[in-house]
Amino acid sequence: METKQLIMNIEFEKTNGNGSTTYLTHNFHTYPAKFIPQIPKSTILQLTKEGDIVLDPFCGCGTTLVEAKLFNRHGIGVDLNPIAVLVSKAKTNKLNEADIKLIFSFLNAVEKDILKYYNKEKIKLNYKIPEFYNRDHWFQENVLHELGIIKGYIKKIEKPELKDFLFTAMSSIIVTVSNQESNTRFAAINKQIKPFGTFFEFKKKLYNMTLRIIEFSKKASDSKIDVFEADTRNMSFLKNNSVDHIVTSPPYANTYDYYLYHKFRMYWLDYDVRKVQNNEIGSRNRYSSKKEDIDTFERDLFLCLKEMNRVLKSKKYAVIVIGDSVIRGKLIRANELIKKLASKTNFYYMREISYNLKQNSRMFNPKFTNGDKLEHIIFLRNVK
Repeated sequence: METKQLIMNIEFEKTNGNGSTTYLTHNFHTYPAKFIPQIPKSTILQLTKEGDIVLDPFCGCGTTLVEAKLFNRHGIGVDLNPIAVLVSKAKTNKLNEADIKLIFSFLNAVEKDILKYYNKEKIKLNYKIPEFYNRDHWFQENVLHELGIIKGYIKKIEKPELKDFLFTAMSSIIVTVSNQESNTRFAAINKQIKPFGTFFEFKKKLYNMTLRIIEFSKKASDSKIDVFEADTRNMSFLKNNSVDHIVTSPPYANTYDYYLYHKFRMYWLDYDVRKVQNNEIGSRNRYSSKKEDIDTFERDLFLCLKEMNRVLKSKKYAVIVIGDSVIRGKLIRANELIKKLASKTNFYYMREISYNLKQNSRMFNPKFTNGDKLEHIIFLRNVK
């Protein structure tokens, strides 16, 4: 009764509508369907203690990991997408004064070589522009060279944490300076990016990130954060009963193609697009293009929950944020699916909070609502 009462009484910090979902490093990089930080923050503070280990097996852009770091919990993130791994590391690694000074000298060097490019002077830096299908359709020539110079200088950085930080800044502007219409619309338009336009976008983003990482580095604890590029269906690198809490948001079936959303970023950062495309759980590519049915998604989720149960300590909690989906005209209730799978994986289904998926996440107000498509916060307890 005491345990059930704890979960029934859990409260979520509400946002105030003034950008409070993007504080500190949370705004470093756009990412589809990321959940608001108030969800992991609330469950971490109410269901764990300092020094505990918090796992997010679908870590995305690292929202859970940032909150774990801020409140002195060790964090483990797992994601198949290398962009997610990169961004999660950049958002949770502290930088020191020497790193900050190096950022400004780095920017000066980049700007000088971009000026040399436009003045047709010889550039000492040996930079390469990646080859990929239809590249020149999606990127102007001047943009290609500016991005190439930026990337060339980042690769010269020796400290891994600083290199991840700079590559995250670069990754965040790639769609903006490409001919892709927007982060959520995969159509080509002529943006007419002017000379130095790419560099100025990068510089502006880097300045904003630098101010935020300085503040984050002051406020965050020294807890350890590990991020793995791996498939959640097989987390053999994690020991049995090694995690104190799980808070995560698995992909929503037939809703996003994460590989497509980050396609150009992965080309520029030398990541394997096809690997992500072929292994994504719940992607539109699998359920709309390849016509797979809900059984595939159910099997994948079962394997993920089985692994989550294995690594989570007995009587500890997993909090899952997941939305309903539609596959070939059939509405799939995610809460019912999780409830079904929980009974097969030693999880006890304790509670759910459901709200309309159309609600703006910044106006997050957990309450029961009616509507065709809902999002659910589901509380599971490990009873193995």
